[in-house]
Parts: sequence; C-alpha cells; structure tokens
Amino acid sequence: MSYYSGISGRKSPPVASDVKIENVDFVYQPVICKRTKEILYHEQLSRFRNTMGRLRNTQTIIAWFEVTGEILALDIRSFEAAIAALAACENFNIGVNISGATLSNKEACDKIVQMLMGAPQICPRLYVEVTETHSISNMLFAAEFAAALDGMGVQMVVDDFGEGNSTALYLSVLIPAVVKLRMTSGKIPDADLIDKAVLARTYGAALVVEGVETAEDILAFPKSLVDFYQGYFYGEPAPLEHWQKQARRPELRLVS
Repeated sequence: MSYYSGISGRKSPPVASDVKIENVDFVYQPVICKRTKEILYHEQLSRFRNTMGRLRNTQTIIAWFEVTGEILALDIRSFEAAIAALAACENFNIGVNISGATLSNKEACDKIVQMLMGAPQICPRLYVEVTETHSISNMLFAAEFAAALDGMGVQMVVDDFGEGNSTALYLSVLIPAVVKLRMTSGKIPDADLIDKAVLARTYGAALVVEGVETAEDILAFPKSLVDFYQGYFYGEPAPLEHWQKQARRPELRLVS
C-alpha cells in the first residue's frame, strides 16, 4: 500500500485507503433547459463510502485517484454504469465524467471506445463531460477520442470551463456541443465569468450554468448567454430510481 507524507514528514495512510472503486455509488442531477424547462440529460456523479459505510468527500477522493492513477479504473467503471443505465432506461439521456488523465491514456480511451461500439443504440443519448481537475497531457489522444465518439453520435461537454486545466484549447481540440460554467450562488457573476461565456459562444457551444441554488441566481446571470441550468434549485443529486419515477422521454437533442 502506498503512503503520503504530511507537513511533519511522518508517513500517513493514503486519503482513499478505505475506499474501493468497485463500491462506488452513482447519483444523477438534471440539466434543465432555460426555455422549456425540459431535461437535456442527467449528469452521473460518483459517491464514495468507506469500509464503515460513511460518505467520503468526493472531490478529495477524485483528486487522490488522479494522483495514483486509479482514476482510469474509476472512469471505465463510470462508463459501464452509464451504458447500463441508458440501456435500461430508454427515456433517459446521461452525462458521464472523464478525467484529463484518462484522456491522456490511449489504452483507456481505446477501451471506452470499444465499450461504446458494443452499445451503439445508447450513444446518441450519452454526453461525455471532460473535467478540469487534471490536465490532458496528450491532446492527440483526446482529439482522436472525441472524433471517435462524435462518429457514434456521442456529444462532448467541457466541464467548469475556465477553471483548473479547462482552457480554450479544450474547446479547439474537443469541439464540444456543450460548455459548462460554474457560478457561485449568491454572488453576481463577475466580468471574467461573462467573458468565458462569450468565448464559449464563439465556438458554437450551448452553455450550461452550474451552481444554481436560488431563483436569484437565475436572475443574476445574463439570460442571453444561457441555454441550460444545473444546480440544487432544480434538483439535488439522487439515485436513478428517483428520476425514473418522474421520467418522460427527452425531446431535446443538440446537433453539433
């Protein structure tokens, strides 16, 4: 078992030593159309419990997995779950996250492509969200992956654009159908966030504003720049069964 050293220099157990990838749970949160209030898709989110069954901080676990390389296995597990969910729920669209670390690994990219080739019927209902927490070290692999998915009808999404490693280069290489921006609830969007929205628009992407928790948040962001919203105001992350009870077939379909 690997260890990490704290400030004191003493070795401590890894932050995720009591978390197993095979025990990950998935919850889903809707992305809502500004105009019609229809659901474009449900983003699939990971939830981790330790060996005692207690929830762990997802961001901390993901960050650790990106350091150890275990993120590749988690991303593949996430795609497996999304494919199974889409096959079982024909009236759902689902968004699945993928790390820049996975996009930089050709073997992992090829494995995911092969998985999707084996389930062509679900591809037009799948959205792949590229996260910002780890850089893409090989843009060629990422471009080939995005092109392969586009050929199967899968739509690419750039998550948290302008934060972390998510730069304009992602827009050029991945050619996303959707770009997500994260606002801070209760705060008026600053000029930098508005500039990011305008830049995303120049690439022809639809814009999702994340972090919407109140009606005031909706009013704070210029409506001319928004296509979709996501946040607790529209629905907390919940198990798939919760959304199945409310489901009807999505009528929206973005064409890139």
